[in-house]
Amino acid sequence: MQKQQIKIMLTRIWTPGNVGSILRAMKNFDFTNMVSINQMNFDKDETLTMCAGAKDHISHLRHSTDFDKECDKCNVIYAFTARKRRFYKIITPEQMAEEISQLPDTSTVGLLFGNETNGITNEEADKCDKLVMIPTSDKYSSLNVASASMIALYEISKKLSNMNVGAKKGNLIDISEKEQLFKVIEKVVSNKLMENSTKKQQIYDNVRHIFRRMNLNKKEAGFVRSIFEIIDNKIN
Repeated sequence: MQKQQIKIMLTRIWTPGNVGSILRAMKNFDFTNMVSINQMNFDKDETLTMCAGAKDHISHLRHSTDFDKECDKCNVIYAFTARKRRFYKIITPEQMAEEISQLPDTSTVGLLFGNETNGITNEEADKCDKLVMIPTSDKYSSLNVASASMIALYEISKKLSNMNVGAKKGNLIDISEKEQLFKVIEKVVSNKLMENSTKKQQIYDNVRHIFRRMNLNKKEAGFVRSIFEIIDNKIN
């Protein structure tokens, strides 16, 4: 896994200075890929001021208005949050870094950081594979987005610098391919097996999140899809 394959994704960021601080952290740890999605406030001077000695790193910043498109380009997305959510597996930044180090060399990884006030929305979280929580005091758990990103980049950088990069599991499916797989699963679970159940949405959500955490490669995803298509045909 190379650092340029790790994409820092900011969504609905309000303070341009935070963008600059994150660019500075990226330069500290040699990361070069960031996109700010649906940024709410723009002030290039404030961004550059907070970049300090890393102003040249602004060339690695893109802006986007298409959240789904940015997600679809990734194989795995880790979303940072200060609160637990139903169905999602919560891991620490250190555990995240360990997982990233084991991904295939061809993988593209997204690190998602949300709005300074509200964090990530449920809809944004639903596009992600796992949630990452930074252990903090129970009395005050909220971290500035720039501080959270620095911790994440440090943990990843530390792990990648201590390992020999080698080929792993094979090419993982990306987020768009996962969504296609989920449609097949939903057709069977919600519309066939649990058609008359009052809990069919809850069951489907559980199944969806189980498969999200698996990091399937293309061969494995094809096998899973075939199994559900066979079940669908048998029911018909």
